[in-house]
Amino acid sequence: MRRLAAEELGVVTMQRIFNSFVYTEKISNGESEVQQLAKKIREKFNRYLDVVNRNKQVVEASYTAHLTAPLTAIQDCCTIPPSMMEFDGNFNTNVSRTISCDRLSTTVNSRAFNPGRDLNSVLADNLKSNPGIKWQYFSSEEGIFTVFPAHKFRCKGSYEHRSRPIYVSTVRPQSKHIVVILDHGASVTDTQLQIAKDAAQVILSAIDEHDKISVLTVADTVRTCSLDQCYKTFLSPATSETKRKMSSFVSSVKSLDSPTQHAVGFQKAFQLIRSTNNSTKFQANTDMVIIYLSAGITSKDSSEEDKKATLRVINEENSFLNNSVMILTYALMNDGVTGLKELAFLRDLAEQNSGKYGVIDRTALPVIKGSMMVLNQLSNLETTVGRFYTNLPNRMIDEAVFSLPFSDEMGDGLIMTVSKPCYFGNLLLGIVGVDVNLAYILEDVTYYQDSLASYTFLIDDKGYTLMHPSLTRPYLLSEPPLHTDIIHYENIPKFELVRQNILSLPLGSQIIAVPVNSSLSWHINKLRETGKEAYNVSYAWKMVQDTSFILCIVVIQPEIPVKQLKNLNTVPSSKLLYHRLDLLGQPSACLHFKQLATLGKAQPISAPSVLFLITAHHERRFKSSS
Repeated sequence: MRRLAAEELGVVTMQRIFNSFVYTEKISNGESEVQQLAKKIREKFNRYLDVVNRNKQVVEASYTAHLTAPLTAIQDCCTIPPSMMEFDGNFNTNVSRTISCDRLSTTVNSRAFNPGRDLNSVLADNLKSNPGIKWQYFSSEEGIFTVFPAHKFRCKGSYEHRSRPIYVSTVRPQSKHIVVILDHGASVTDTQLQIAKDAAQVILSAIDEHDKISVLTVADTVRTCSLDQCYKTFLSPATSETKRKMSSFVSSVKSLDSPTQHAVGFQKAFQLIRSTNNSTKFQANTDMVIIYLSAGITSKDSSEEDKKATLRVINEENSFLNNSVMILTYALMNDGVTGLKELAFLRDLAEQNSGKYGVIDRTALPVIKGSMMVLNQLSNLETTVGRFYTNLPNRMIDEAVFSLPFSDEMGDGLIMTVSKPCYFGNLLLGIVGVDVNLAYILEDVTYYQDSLASYTFLIDDKGYTLMHPSLTRPYLLSEPPLHTDIIHYENIPKFELVRQNILSLPLGSQIIAVPVNSSLSWHINKLRETGKEAYNVSYAWKMVQDTSFILCIVVIQPEIPVKQLKNLNTVPSSKLLYHRLDLLGQPSACLHFKQLATLGKAQPISAPSVLFLITAHHERRFKSSS
């Protein structure tokens, strides 16, 4: 083997040549590197923002045309002939790359605006010119979901896209603090309780990580989810893990024989909202809402006193919050029978009519009136309760919304969505969205390797982690990642202060000293000298322009230096050029098919062509073949 390496492969000779070169030691500069890497990521996101903006312009222009020549044609996704579609590995399903198709919610007017056919050519061009794009869609406020490329999905029943987190967070991007209260007292039948439980599940599925949530049950006492002690004191960010625990809690609720103490439930709900506001930096545009799922029945012996006590609690507690909390009530109908007194009580709760019960207002500030809606076994909960956010103010925020990674329900793999609302004046038309392959959008972060002592991570502006060295590479993930705060990955002393600075400053750097006995496992492997009691960790970060993401480069100091060639001299009269033209400094360089090239000279490319694919595409091809 040695003879083969030395004589046939020329390893010794080649090593002697490399040893003759002059090398320098490269030291990482996080501040400059984070700027360069953030620029690359921004350029990727900008391509998708351009696609979203282009689609938005077409939709809004089509609505103007719709006013004179109605655009109402429907192409049902579930009736597309199989002959029009073929399997596409990028989407992992049968699609048609030439047309879009529609799925409808339960109640769609036959004259509803549908620009899908006008969008076909634009969407097809977008797909051809932008690698990494998956689904493009328009979700209409009137209930039509148009998706491209066309494919069959969700063909059993209707499709209520307006209660999806992407839609809710785009049309109401402000953070929402929500408390859901389920009445499970003696007056609630099993049928009513099941409606309440199903409605609570719909609310949980409609919100995302930037909202905060708590679920309470009330009968003789109020109960919180016992799966986490924090739920007893504060609202929790609506992460997938929180929603899973809350969902499990809701499923376990059973009717009790004791009467419902409505006032106790509202008092706990307001306390949770107030304690959450006091413990965190409160944002002025946060919407606060209590959703009450109840039959509205009070004690027979003290009905009016119960009602008055409940309105008094609401009046007093809301005054501490400047009357900024809205109340939405959903009346649980019992076998087609509606009690007028119960409906009136629930309406008074929603409108906070405390004066009607002789309760004196504690503040001169006006209340934010909510609404009351009746629910029965025939109610479509996704279209009714799932649209609870329509009661909240529409601040007409025309900004792009970037989702955290989630599973592609229409194909496979993990994706992110970039979306924007569409308006005609003050009229909300819906949203346009583009789903992007997560592996492609994160490849610059996933494969970052500047030195042995550095690594990088990407988070959003709330601190949720998109990519970190301790996470599995996106293309290997089969389940959606848990949306976890970066503090759980950078679990070292003093990082909490660094995190605060990262989230509050658009650009910066900070160095902290870390005792070796408190270090992270992957830090130890990067240390130059392992005998010292402490080492330094340098954080350099930058907000990725036009997005809600923050890039950070971490360097372990003192770092193990990396040797690199000091200079590479080439023969200027070479007729045959090495394919790494960027090393040659040729004055006559040009771009050919987006690749660096020269005029009048040949260049061999001694590498498999697959290596020149986009990394994410190559990984997908490898995964599919294996």
